[in-house]
Amino acid sequence: MDKERIKELAENPDFIPGIYNYCDRWCERCAFTSRCMNFAMEQEFFQEQKSSDEMNAAFWESISNIFEVTISLLYDLAQERGIDLDAAREDQDAKHEQAMQRARKHICTILAQRYREMAKEWLESSEVWTQDMAVKIPGVISAGEAPGLQEAREIIYWYLFLIEAKIVRALHGKAEEEECELESYGRDADGSAKVALMGIERSLAAWGVVHEIIDHDRHGVQNILFCLDRLRRKLEAVFPQARDFVRPGFDD
Repeated sequence: MDKERIKELAENPDFIPGIYNYCDRWCERCAFTSRCMNFAMEQEFFQEQKSSDEMNAAFWESISNIFEVTISLLYDLAQERGIDLDAAREDQDAKHEQAMQRARKHICTILAQRYREMAKEWLESSEVWTQDMAVKIPGVISAGEAPGLQEAREIIYWYLFLIEAKIVRALHGKAEEEECELESYGRDADGSAKVALMGIERSLAAWGVVHEIIDHDRHGVQNILFCLDRLRRKLEAVFPQARDFVRPGFDD
């Protein structure tokens, strides 16, 4: 794939602009892959790659090639916009670093890290995964609609690291926008926070399934649920407008 093909894809009116900025990267479960440029690029570029290629030299050579194409495209775009990519930007870099440090020390990040560690330890130590059954949660969903234990596990693992990453991105954006006193404060940060909240809520639901199925170590799962719920409440308090953010395509 060359830069002209990338530009061609970018001009396709069927793609929803920026839809990939506020998604959870779970393409297999997404209803909008046909309208996502990021998905189209991945499918086109890797259509001849087999899954087993991911660890061989041909795969990494392909990654190197697309990196070179992307850098070339980046310099072309910078020239069109009059941006000097080689200019020193020490002041901006310092502010960026300060914002990142604030994000990583925030209580929401700390709680996300705590959840990840608790969940990872429980997932790796539990022997419950040999079962696979649907569960009925009274007053919520029928057994036929509920995910099974393996599906719940899949959901938990998918969001295990993504929640923290989205929270750090949201907090970092919030800190930078406050530092620069931007009038558009919080909009992009709200988008990242909304994706994090979505991941938290789906993880809470998945852990709820686990809690209903298992007959041992429920106390450990309950502690995980308490931690996740505390994180959800804290994040909502920091980003009170996050749920109102309209993600392109998903919330239109």
